[in-house]
Amino acid sequence: MRISTILVIIGMFILSLYALIEVSFYASEVNIEQKEPNVPIVEIPSINLTKEINNKSVFYGVYHEPRSFKPGNGTVILFGHRTMYGSPFFKLDKLKKGDKVYLNWPGIGKAEYIVNRSFTVPASYQISIYQGEKLFLITCHPIGSMSERLIVECDLVKIYPFQENLKVENPKRYYALLIIVAFLGGGLLITRIYPVEEDRKFILIATVALTIFLLFGYLFPTPPEFISGKLEELSNIMGFYGGYLV
Repeated sequence: MRISTILVIIGMFILSLYALIEVSFYASEVNIEQKEPNVPIVEIPSINLTKEINNKSVFYGVYHEPRSFKPGNGTVILFGHRTMYGSPFFKLDKLKKGDKVYLNWPGIGKAEYIVNRSFTVPASYQISIYQGEKLFLITCHPIGSMSERLIVECDLVKIYPFQENLKVENPKRYYALLIIVAFLGGGLLITRIYPVEEDRKFILIATVALTIFLLFGYLFPTPPEFISGKLEELSNIMGFYGGYLV
């Protein structure tokens, strides 16, 4: 193996460390500071619904039946239109058994419910408010008609306390994969055009090994500041300071 090949591989290794900083940054969870809502909010991820809950009327959106209870205190009943007035429950019929429904309730926390079943009843049906720790989502059925009611019954799973600092997946996590693919592509290109043909296999091995190294960093992110510190130490050892040769 020629000295020039060794220098290329060392350069690729150093470059991979800088790439690892970015990979770890985008692959790591991020902290989100959130404020407790002033009004209750219903979230149904499977139908892409996030709406405030009011205590005035169904004409204002999602309406909390005042005779029913708050999460954790008994049966919760919510009404919403499928047409007009914002149509908050337009896709309510798309809910399936096992789907999640969340109620963010001031002073209580985040209540997680799981869909148990859906059924239809006549418009004159009177639902009981004493059915334990359940949530009922009610709307008109079929769309454009008031002849029946569609009811989705959900069971309470757990109530989580409100968290001011919440760790969530980085919304730009896919950037980490793009960086890894770019590194692999660059390494393969260098392998192809490297003038010393008999040493190309060494550069290929280094490219594959360092790509696996980056993938490991993607799956098990290391704090970027830790990697930066190690890079600074390496730079000092090699006679660099602040990115410039001493």
